[in-house]
Amino acid sequence: MSMKSKTYESLLADIKRLEKENQTLNETYLDIANKQSDLIHTLQFTQFSIDTISEAIVWLDEDGNYVFVNEAACTNYGYTKEELLSMQMFQVDPLFSSERWNIHWQEILDRKTFTIETINKRKDGTPVPIEVTVNLVEYEGKQYNCAIIRDITERKLSEENLKQSAIRLAELNESKDKFFSIIAHDLRGPLGNQREFTKILSDKVLQFSEAERTTYLKMLVESSDLVYSLLENLLDWARSQSGNIVYQPTSIQLFDLIQRVVGLLNLSANKKHVTISNQVPKDKKIFGDLYMIETVLRNLISNAIKYSNVNSEVTVGVLEFDSNELTNEKLKYDVLNTTSPTNSTIFFIKDTGIGMEKEQIENLFRLDKKFSTKGTAEESGTGLGLILCKEFIDKHKGNIWVESEPGIGSTFYFNLG
Repeated sequence: MSMKSKTYESLLADIKRLEKENQTLNETYLDIANKQSDLIHTLQFTQFSIDTISEAIVWLDEDGNYVFVNEAACTNYGYTKEELLSMQMFQVDPLFSSERWNIHWQEILDRKTFTIETINKRKDGTPVPIEVTVNLVEYEGKQYNCAIIRDITERKLSEENLKQSAIRLAELNESKDKFFSIIAHDLRGPLGNQREFTKILSDKVLQFSEAERTTYLKMLVESSDLVYSLLENLLDWARSQSGNIVYQPTSIQLFDLIQRVVGLLNLSANKKHVTISNQVPKDKKIFGDLYMIETVLRNLISNAIKYSNVNSEVTVGVLEFDSNELTNEKLKYDVLNTTSPTNSTIFFIKDTGIGMEKEQIENLFRLDKKFSTKGTAEESGTGLGLILCKEFIDKHKGNIWVESEPGIGSTFYFNLG
């Protein structure tokens, strides 16, 4: 009886023990399963994150082979994942060679992590500036470069825009300094003369002879002409720099426009007995901004008068030609280097005055160079008129240049784009 009771109790205890162990095993299995599920979820989440971020992530081995690429890398480079994993980084980075990669790999081993900028090439050949964050990682006993790659095209464009803005700001500051220099130096002189002349005439007009009064009045008129011309150019130039002069092209009857400009300059031409010959065909029309073209003609014809000798002629005309038929080699060179079409029209203003040396010609049309030569009747100037001419011709996408010889004269040419 006791033996049977003992056996039963023992069996019952074994059953309870087994049930408890089974429960423990079940709890352990569930814990492992939950942890495995969490791990799978974490891995899936990590993979999803890597594949959906905008930055390309690639793993490279020590030979520069791609061993892992995310979806962004495939999208950014235009290759499939299979294509990239069969390639080396040299095939997308034209700045790297195998020799440079070896140096780069040694730098990765030494520095572990750092950032570089380079250029990668998409499958279609498009170059892309990139920033690469290099990271040395070790996996299963092998070392890799885990690189995070960012497209920095917009940043580079912003940097270039800032650079161009800085250059433009420097140019504007230089222009401003030149502007104030012209005002201070060139405007003060004639205004000072006017002040002195008017004071002398006011105080001693009755003491002067008729000839002396005429001389002083003539000086006042010339000084007033210079001040007016200078102010006109200064205001035009200031408006052009501030963007207040808008390019408004229209059809222009060129002969009539030149006649109007000549009429404005007749007084200064008559003083030196300079004849202005308008040889432009009466039916010649051009397409351009009336105000700008008039300003260009006014300055160029005025300069021609200023540097002409007494009893000479200034010629205004046009050359319509096929550049292949030109016989003047110097003019042909200038035309071919300033005019794109074979058939074109060149406008010119020619004088037979004092001419210019090569160094003087090189400094024309430059705001950073002070160029002003006294006219044949000691007329003053600033050189600002020619700078204004160039700016207005530039707005027409044209060119302006000059041929000159000392003692022979000068011919200014310009064309419109």
